[in-house]
Amino acid sequence: MTVSGWLFDAYPLNGKMVFWIKDEGGRSFRLEDNWTPSIYVGSESKVDLNILATNLAVQHHIKGYDFVSRYERIGDREQTRVLELGLADSSKRLPLANTIEDIDVHDKFRLYNVDILPQQNYFYEHDIFPLAQCKVDVQKEGRLGWQITDDVRFTNYRLPDFKVVNLDVSLKQEGRLPSFTDKIDTITIKTDNETIEIQERSEEDVLQELMREVGKIDPDFIFTNDGDEFVFPYLIERAENNGMQLMLNREPVPIPKPPSGGKTYFSYGRVHYRASSVMLFGRMHLDTSNSLIHDSRSLHGLYELARVCRVPLHAISRSTIGRALTSMQFYLAHKRKLLVPYRPANLEKLKTFKELVVADRGGLIIEPRVGVHERVAEFDFVSLYPNIISKLNIGADTINCGCCPNSKKIVPELGYHVCEKRRGLVPESLEIPIKNRREYKQLLRKLATDDKSWAIVDSRRGILRVIGHVSFGYQGHAHSHFGILDGHIAICAWARFIANKARKAAEASTYEVLHLIIDSLFTKKSQATYQQYMKLKEEIEQATEFEINYEGEFKWIAFLPSKNNPMVGVPNRYFGCYEDGTIKDRGIETRRHDTPYYFSKFQREILGIMVQGNNIKEVKTLMPKVRETFQKYRQKLKEGRVQLVDLIFTEMLSKDSNTYIVNSAERSATCQLEDEGKSMRAGQVLQYIINDYYRKNSRKRTVPVELINEKTTYDARRYIELLARTCNSVTEPFGLTIND
Repeated sequence: MTVSGWLFDAYPLNGKMVFWIKDEGGRSFRLEDNWTPSIYVGSESKVDLNILATNLAVQHHIKGYDFVSRYERIGDREQTRVLELGLADSSKRLPLANTIEDIDVHDKFRLYNVDILPQQNYFYEHDIFPLAQCKVDVQKEGRLGWQITDDVRFTNYRLPDFKVVNLDVSLKQEGRLPSFTDKIDTITIKTDNETIEIQERSEEDVLQELMREVGKIDPDFIFTNDGDEFVFPYLIERAENNGMQLMLNREPVPIPKPPSGGKTYFSYGRVHYRASSVMLFGRMHLDTSNSLIHDSRSLHGLYELARVCRVPLHAISRSTIGRALTSMQFYLAHKRKLLVPYRPANLEKLKTFKELVVADRGGLIIEPRVGVHERVAEFDFVSLYPNIISKLNIGADTINCGCCPNSKKIVPELGYHVCEKRRGLVPESLEIPIKNRREYKQLLRKLATDDKSWAIVDSRRGILRVIGHVSFGYQGHAHSHFGILDGHIAICAWARFIANKARKAAEASTYEVLHLIIDSLFTKKSQATYQQYMKLKEEIEQATEFEINYEGEFKWIAFLPSKNNPMVGVPNRYFGCYEDGTIKDRGIETRRHDTPYYFSKFQREILGIMVQGNNIKEVKTLMPKVRETFQKYRQKLKEGRVQLVDLIFTEMLSKDSNTYIVNSAERSATCQLEDEGKSMRAGQVLQYIINDYYRKNSRKRTVPVELINEKTTYDARRYIELLARTCNSVTEPFGLTIND
C-alpha cells in the first residue's frame, strides 16, 4: 500500500512509531513503523562495554546491541568504537540511562543520544521532516519506505487546508477561583463557519456530546486558552469523576493526565514558566497561553519552524527557539556520525584576568546624545550575529582548532584562530534559516500587503528572524550541546569590530554619529540626500564586508535620559518619526508588556498628534493639543468611567510569590490568591489592578484579575499619577511636563 500526502504527526506508541498522513482530499491516514531508537555508550575499555551490554538490568531495556564507529566529540578527527544499544521501547531512554549511571560507580561510561525525542531521531535517520510532502510505502515486517518530494530549503511549498477549532469551557463556579471540583456548565466549540454550544442535563452527557462533535468535525488543530494548565486537566478530572475516559485523540486512546505542576526556567535574562503540556495523538493541541504562537494566524510560522528544525508540531509549539536550534544541530550531527552528549559540557579556554577584561564584553554601544535631533538617518546590519557565525565559521569545532594553528582567520582583539579546513557544525546549521529568510524578504517586496500570501510569508520570515537572534546567545548557553563560550565571545568581538568600522566609515564621510547600539547606527549630516545615504551604505558594506540596510530618515528622534542622571542617555530608550509618518519606539510604555491598555492607547494617541510636526519647533506647537488629550484621559479616570479591563497590569513574576517584599503590588495580589488556594511561581503571569495604592494594609492595595467582581473599583489618584508619567516620558524632551 502507498499513501501520498503531508506528514502531519508522529509519536512513539507501544514500541512502534505512529504517523498520520494528511492527503490532498483532507483525509487522515494512520501508519506504523516497527522502529525504536538507540542510545550510545563510550568508554576507554571495550571489555567494560561488553560487560555492560550483557548486564541483566541493561538487557531488560534493549532488544539488541552492536559496536559501531562514531565521532564522540565535536572536534574529533577520528571515529571511536562505541556501544549501540537498541531500545525495546522508545519511552525507556531515560530509565536505561539512569540504569547505566547507577552501574557506573567509577565514571567509566559516556552516554550519548539519550535526550533526543524518538520522533526527531526517526526524522534524522530517514531524512524526513514535519509537513513534508511524501509518498509512503508500507513494506514487509511493518517497516515504512519514505519518498520525499519536498525539501526544507523550499520556500514555495504548498500545504493542505487544515481544520482548526477553538475549545472553551464554562464552569458552574462555586468558589472565587475555578476549581477541578466545579461542574461543567457549557463547552463551546468554534469553527470557521459555526459556533457549537454544548449544554446538557448532566456532565456525562456534556462530555459524551463533546467527544461526538470533535469526532464529527475531525479537527487537525484544537486551540485552547490555558488548556495545558487548566482546561484539559479539568476535563480529564471531570470525565474520571463521571466514570469516563476523555477520548479526543484521532488515535483511539484516552488523553493521558499530564504531570502536576509546571517548570520554571531562566532564559536570556528572564524567568519563564511552562505548564506541563497536554499532547493529543493524531491532532495538535495548541494552548495560546503556553505556546510560541498566540492564534491561528501564526500557524504558518510554526509550520516553517517545524520543517526547518525537524521537530514535531506539538513539541516545537511548546519549545524555546534554543531547542529548535539544537534540533538543526542534532540533524547535522547525525549526518556527520557525531554523537550528542547526554550532559553537555560547555567548556571555555582558561583566561588570565587581563584576557577576561578584553574578552568578556558584549556588542559595541556608543551612548546616545540625549535630546531631540532632526534629520537623523538609521542604518541596521542585516542579521549581523547569525551572519558572523555563518560567514566567519564560528563554532566549537572551529575556534582554536588543532589543525590550523597558522590560520589567517584571526578573531580581532582576542587573537583566536579559526579553522580554514572544515565547515563548522553550528555555521552550517544556520545556512537554511538564513537563506530561507532572505528569500522570504525578497518575496515580501513583490507582494502587496493586502495579498493573502503576504501574511503567510511574513509569518514564516518572522520566525526565522527569531532563530537568527537566538543563535548568538545559544553559543554560550549552558544547555547547548555543541556550544562554546569562546565562540560566544568571538562573535561579540567580531560584532564590535564590524560596528566600529561602520562608525569610522560614517565619520570619514563627515557624518555625525549620534548613537550606535550593537548593529544599529544613527547618523546625521546637514542637507544629506537619499543618494548620499545610499553611497554611505555602500561604503560601510565595503569597509565591513557585511550587508547593511538603510532604514530611513527621521524627521525627528528623541534619545531619552537615564532616570538617575539626566546627562546620560539610555541606549534602548528612544522614539522618533520617519519621513513617512511611521513611529519607531524602544523602551517607552507602548513597548512594555506590563503597560495597561489605557496607558498604551493614550501614549499612541499623543504620539499620533506629535507625528504631525515635521521638526522640533512644529512638534512643540502641538503640545497644547497633547495637554488637552491628557486632560480628556485624566477626566475619564477621575470620574470612574474607565473599564477595569483597560487598567490591568500584566507582569511575569521573576521569583516565587512568597519572596516579594511585603509592600509591593505583586505581593499584595499574590497574597490574596494564596488566601484562595492559588500560589504563583516564578515565570507565571500575574494580572492585577490597583484599587487602593496608599492603603495602610498593603495586602489590599491591588486586586488580582481572578478576584475582580462587580464591587471592585480602581484607585483614580494612582492611575492619574501614572498617566502623567506616561505622558511625560514622551513630552518632556519637547518642553512639556504634566503635573498630575
